[in-house]
Amino acid sequence: MGLYGSPPTNSQVEVTIFGPGRGEAIIVHLGGGHWLLVDSCIHPISKEPVALYYLRDIGVEVSSVKAIVASHWHDDHVGGMSSIASACRNAEFFLSGVFSDSEALEVATAYGGPAAGVQTGGAKELFKSVSARSDFIPIRQREIVYEGQVESRQMSVVAFSPTVEGQKQWLLRMATYIPKTVSTPITHAPDMKPNLAAVVLHIDFGDDAVLLGSDLENHKLGWKAVLSNQWCSNRRKSSAYKVAHHGGKSGDNPGIWTSLLVSDPMAGLTPYSPSGLPTLEDKKRLRSLAAEAYITSVTSRRPQIPRDVVKRMQAMGSKAARIDAGFGGVRFRKKLGGSSWKVEMFGTAQQL
Repeated sequence: MGLYGSPPTNSQVEVTIFGPGRGEAIIVHLGGGHWLLVDSCIHPISKEPVALYYLRDIGVEVSSVKAIVASHWHDDHVGGMSSIASACRNAEFFLSGVFSDSEALEVATAYGGPAAGVQTGGAKELFKSVSARSDFIPIRQREIVYEGQVESRQMSVVAFSPTVEGQKQWLLRMATYIPKTVSTPITHAPDMKPNLAAVVLHIDFGDDAVLLGSDLENHKLGWKAVLSNQWCSNRRKSSAYKVAHHGGKSGDNPGIWTSLLVSDPMAGLTPYSPSGLPTLEDKKRLRSLAAEAYITSVTSRRPQIPRDVVKRMQAMGSKAARIDAGFGGVRFRKKLGGSSWKVEMFGTAQQL
């Protein structure tokens, strides 16, 4: 038996969230041996996408993956995505609907292609993914990622975002980042705040549901637009939630917890150490809203190393590398028709 134990049975559903202090990957068993992969980060042992490592470790073939979703182009969500897109050839590959536009693809090419600088990691990985899978499918609000049936239960995965208007605004801003000439230096990819491009997914298991919040922010064209859309608010309420935007306040809205989730849901999230997310106040808020909340890794900003310490380290050896705050995973499993989720933690994961 491997590090992560046995695979789920055909009648079990699973949502597993992995992440270090900077990175996120979600692995979902939809039942019946069908899998969904959302976003990607690198496993510290194998140096490959954690989803590929995890599936191999529990004895699942990549041919069982039915859909892959790259929710947006931030580099902490797409690490190794091109390897997943290449390895899982049987799976449909979905990108945020903002990349259905020719100007958006032009930006992705400019900031991710050979001319791009070393600081455009997320765009580079997205460009590699699109190059590997030219058959990618743009996904927007109210569109279907997956449909199937397990034990007479109708399963579905649908997108709650990006919204049509949010996509339009994002494209207008993105157009301003197209380099004026081929000689224009490219040093970093556009930040594009607030994040209106993120793909939020609703997974319906026939009698229960899960909500994957991506990094969508609480903007009039983000969460507020999702909550005001009757099609979204009328979907089955979710008993488990991958918390949006690393638990930060900017990715939260009270309506998520009252309109889209059951009372006292299970919650899981990944931290984002460069911004210190989630903060102590964020953790307190999440504990008050969820029955149980779990995080994949500890949250900490990388401390600045004093210059004299750096000199002493350099005198001791030619190379020095920082150690990440940790890498962990949280796995939620339940039997179809079951009343509660079983939670397992790996690595540095812990309950909030």
